[in-house]
Amino acid sequence: MDASPLPRTASLPRMVGYGLGECANSLIMNGFFGFAMLYYTEALKLSPALAGMAMSVSVFWEAVSEPVMGHFSDHTRHRYGRRHPWMLLGGLVMAVSFYFIWAVPAPFHGHPTPLFCYLVTMNLCLRTGLTMFFIPYLALGFEMCGDTDGRSKLQAVRQVLNMAANFAGPALAWSIFYRDTVGANGAKIIGTTIPENFTRMGAAFSLATVFFVLLVLWFTRQWIKDTRVTASEGNHLPRENFWMDMKHTLLDPNPRWVFAFIFLVCAGMVLVSSLQMYVYVYFMKFQAYEKSFAHGSTMIGMAAGAAISAWLARKLDKRGAVLLGGSITIASNAVLAGLFLTGLIPVATKTALGLFVVFHAAYWFGNGIVLPVATAMMADVAELHRARTGINKDGAYSAMFSLAMRLAISFSLMASGWILSGIGFVTDAAHTTQTPAAIWRLGAATFLAGPLVCATSLLAIRRYPLTRQRLASLLTK
Repeated sequence: MDASPLPRTASLPRMVGYGLGECANSLIMNGFFGFAMLYYTEALKLSPALAGMAMSVSVFWEAVSEPVMGHFSDHTRHRYGRRHPWMLLGGLVMAVSFYFIWAVPAPFHGHPTPLFCYLVTMNLCLRTGLTMFFIPYLALGFEMCGDTDGRSKLQAVRQVLNMAANFAGPALAWSIFYRDTVGANGAKIIGTTIPENFTRMGAAFSLATVFFVLLVLWFTRQWIKDTRVTASEGNHLPRENFWMDMKHTLLDPNPRWVFAFIFLVCAGMVLVSSLQMYVYVYFMKFQAYEKSFAHGSTMIGMAAGAAISAWLARKLDKRGAVLLGGSITIASNAVLAGLFLTGLIPVATKTALGLFVVFHAAYWFGNGIVLPVATAMMADVAELHRARTGINKDGAYSAMFSLAMRLAISFSLMASGWILSGIGFVTDAAHTTQTPAAIWRLGAATFLAGPLVCATSLLAIRRYPLTRQRLASLLTK
């Protein structure tokens, strides 16, 4: 399996093969964040506060377990290497768990406490599988490219494929699974209030996830390295050094500001993504095809940002590219707030749809630049550590990077539940409409919360110390 030397940087076809694993991650993550809050509150009538807590508890568990997974992945001794066995097992666990997130047995419906316990249990299973797949998968990407431009390009390809799967799955789900219908009394039934719609989506996405997991394992088989008989790249370190490994990773000054940045930027993104679905339905009053159009534009915008992120990283350096992307996100949602919160553009019109799509897509275009470049920054840090010490800790660095993201997600999911409750959004069966004041506050929270958090994140990333020249100098010492 490792008879021939590996190339310094993976070819573009190999990068695409690796990126197919991101399609599995995308269907699970974007499907969950896009529809879980709607499912729990609209279809199952759980309070927003309990729904946010059910999701955030499991994400917090994921944040805690990821450093452990990174350590175990770095130290795994197996015929098929340190990454692939975990990716296979984790991919299957997360696919099965994802289905049962949406296939809630009927006896739990209408009973808040048992329903809350069921959702927490299924979410914990999902997050465990996701950790087992994603941390080794991210670490594998760090190992596939040995140069700074290659690392940027690989993460850009990964993000583009994430958005492709997001577009083909969650975006089109509005038109495929969640069409509004008319009841026997002639009243309109909103598609996101029907539990069976979510179950069908869960089944489709789970099957697709298994398919993409098997594809990425096949296309990255070139990077399988039998670790049973080698003591190189960290395998000589005993498992009991877990806490020391984590301590050294956290004390490394180079990734410190990347950790702070990715926490803040992910917090803003998750707040927006959790609330934007409600904005489509209640604030903008979109029809089913308009929801798909608006939601799909976010994937196109983010994919376009990711597609030029490697080029921007070369031209502006990684820190400059991230600052540009963050500035675009802030400006875009500020424009949306100015157009729609003030009433300057009336909603439920073609003009409103067009302007919303343009600037909503621009918000995610900026994030599309930010995420792959920030991930490449962490890959640079991991490569610098390996060059200095001769020890492979890609799993540890990828786990700590993901830890910052998961903590942000956990916080934001709970915060989104608090926000919905705080603005007066109601989900009980006795209320079928929202007040105009609650709807306006929903728009304000969505358009303003994300950019404010993003602005804070840019203050952190300005402190990132590794420019292209400095990294090259340190790697050649």
